[in-house]
Amino acid sequence: MLRYTLSAQFVSRLPIPDAPATDCDAIGELAMQITAQAQARYALHRQVRHRVLTDLGTLGKDGVIAPLNQKLTAWWQLDFPGLRGEVQKVFRRDIPLKERDAWEAWLAERCAAHDHLTAQIVRLETDLNRRVYALFDLTAAEIKLIEESTKYRYREV
Repeated sequence: MLRYTLSAQFVSRLPIPDAPATDCDAIGELAMQITAQAQARYALHRQVRHRVLTDLGTLGKDGVIAPLNQKLTAWWQLDFPGLRGEVQKVFRRDIPLKERDAWEAWLAERCAAHDHLTAQIVRLETDLNRRVYALFDLTAAEIKLIEESTKYRYREV
């Protein structure tokens, strides 16, 4: 894993363009919108994890509910059979038959909400990047280099 350290001797030499107030305002607004969407997605993550723990979790011998594993923590990557399988693995129980349709619909709604929020974040970040590239007057080759070296998967937390 690479680690970066912010050092004044390197950062002070970075050229920062003088941006018109309208560009500064637009970039600031985009940053605020991205933050709001990311907060909403994180709140959705917490809500789903909490419901899985409280509704499906089981108490261990020590009286504590078993923690979620990595797959349940990243619930938006699971379909309903996958969710059931992970619940069985972690909590040693199954979702009751009479509740399965409701759980399946609930999970599908939450996954759709997650996908919508992620799409919004991607759209806003793409617009933000485009504006910053324009301020720095980057060439297509420079943009390609930046995007290839800084890629991350948008669906990750």
